[in-house]
Amino acid sequence: MKFIKILNEMVEHPFPNKKNIIIKNGDGNSIGVECEYAKTTNEKMTGVLGMDSMCENCGVLFDEISPTYYHMQGVKFPLDMIFCGSDGTILGIVTAEPDGDNVYPPNGSTYNIEVNGGFCEKNNINKGDIVYVS
Repeated sequence: MKFIKILNEMVEHPFPNKKNIIIKNGDGNSIGVECEYAKTTNEKMTGVLGMDSMCENCGVLFDEISPTYYHMQGVKFPLDMIFCGSDGTILGIVTAEPDGDNVYPPNGSTYNIEVNGGFCEKNNINKGDIVYVS
């Protein structure tokens, strides 16, 4: 856990870069998410570590993601991890629990949006829906 504490000290939230995304669900509804943009290596390593919560329509956006895994050690709240391909198609959604198992992105994932756990179910967001990043 010392490593996680060091990461939390390296990067503070909110990240200086922001991106707004729109997710078009299967019902044709557009759901907006205001994202902190994890742009630097340190920001990408930190992710949501150090955050106690996020607002209802807030998230963290990661691009150029690693095909390895995301760890949940030190995360304080459940997350829905939305993995997308380069064309914006949602390739998979994983609900991850605090201090839970590692999460592996589906093949072809190029970016990930982390939102509050249950966000996707509440907004009827599913695999195959489209994400637009501005």
